[in-house]
Amino acid sequence: MEMKDFVMEKVVPTANRISANKYLRSISDGFMTLMPVIIIGSIFSLLNSMAIPAYQNFITSIGIKPLLAIPNMVTNDMLALYAVFFIAYCLAKTYDKDPGIAGMIALFTFLAITPIANTGNIINGFLSNNNILLPEGVSVPGGNVLPFDWLGAKGLFVAIIVGLSTAVIYNFLLEKGMAIKMPDGVPPTITKSFAGLAPGFVIIGLFIVLNKVVASIPANGVTGIHSMVYYFVQAPMEMFLGNNLASFLFAIFVAQLLWFFGIHGVAAIILPIFYPLWTSLTMANIEAMNAGVSVFQLPNIINRSFFSAYAVVGGSGITLGLCIYMMLRGKSKQYKTLGKLAFLANICGINEPLVFATPMVLNPYMMIPWIVTPLVSSSLAYVLTAINILPRLTTIIPLGTPIIMSGFLAGGVAGWRVALFQVVIVVISAIVYLPFFRMIDNKAYENEKVSVEA
Repeated sequence: MEMKDFVMEKVVPTANRISANKYLRSISDGFMTLMPVIIIGSIFSLLNSMAIPAYQNFITSIGIKPLLAIPNMVTNDMLALYAVFFIAYCLAKTYDKDPGIAGMIALFTFLAITPIANTGNIINGFLSNNNILLPEGVSVPGGNVLPFDWLGAKGLFVAIIVGLSTAVIYNFLLEKGMAIKMPDGVPPTITKSFAGLAPGFVIIGLFIVLNKVVASIPANGVTGIHSMVYYFVQAPMEMFLGNNLASFLFAIFVAQLLWFFGIHGVAAIILPIFYPLWTSLTMANIEAMNAGVSVFQLPNIINRSFFSAYAVVGGSGITLGLCIYMMLRGKSKQYKTLGKLAFLANICGINEPLVFATPMVLNPYMMIPWIVTPLVSSSLAYVLTAINILPRLTTIIPLGTPIIMSGFLAGGVAGWRVALFQVVIVVISAIVYLPFFRMIDNKAYENEKVSVEA
């Protein structure tokens, strides 16, 4: 079986099924909805933690450093709360059920299985561990608190599980008629609220019982659903699938191959499968940076920022170098004009005009550079990051951010290095594409000459 036939008969149908899967699509849509939350938190985290002594002295002296910490605290540090709501919201829409009620049920169910601490127990534990005795008659006051431990990156997989499962159960119960019917004439808002009452009662009760059952499992470190999912699912997947160069390159290869056959590879593979993993790794970097860790010593090289800054800089296939060469040195009017028209959009990572007008899709001349270029740039970026020439990235780059500016944002205090390397990537992309592009450019030029002579 030829490569083309194999891809068309085996790979493409599988990718289409993945892309059309309502659960994966809901995860993807939910995480894309979180973009403002993540970006705002990341930028404020960068502003608060930028490791420039003069800058830190300034924001501390005028008293705004604690204020700059607040946006990150209520966004990235609580990302799982937003994720569980919007994942359930997006899935409920596919069932044509009220998405707001589904999101609300998912949110309070997630909170119901999240460990609650007591300040008195925390302080008494500290005193006991350090052999500190309080004067006779003095007691430590206590109050219940909700720690951030499982509300951020460590709780993302539970957020996915709870968001999906609660929406599925909510739909199932409503389909089975488990809803309080209100009389005619009652306002629709109240009717919807009461329709979610019985399912919400069942779902939260079910998860509380399940959490207690999991907590009784005699496994080291398992105190409930959160700890079990993190230690046995999320952490291993982050290590072996998310923060792994081989899996990263494989994801890029499959995405580019699907693009070549006309399927949006990023939407089919990257967004639903890898984005949740890479988001969690990005949040871990942000937490470490907020704790004072250098951008060269952060825990994760690969994350969402790494993908945006190095693997798709200038769009899928990293076509900006090709676009510039088309515009400046293309022989045929066809490609010279295309380069000029696509240039500004390509700077902002929007390269669909180039992808479909060159074309890249089903063009055997361009298949090799289309797939190889992002693999080369990502591998080189990984090596340079591992040897501390490039920083480990933290800030999520907004969609449409121009090249160089995106590098400055992603790399924090060492963003100039990322921006400079993005320029290098553009040069590399031009070199890789050049011999392949010359073939189609010369062919187009000869055809134009024939047309003029005719």
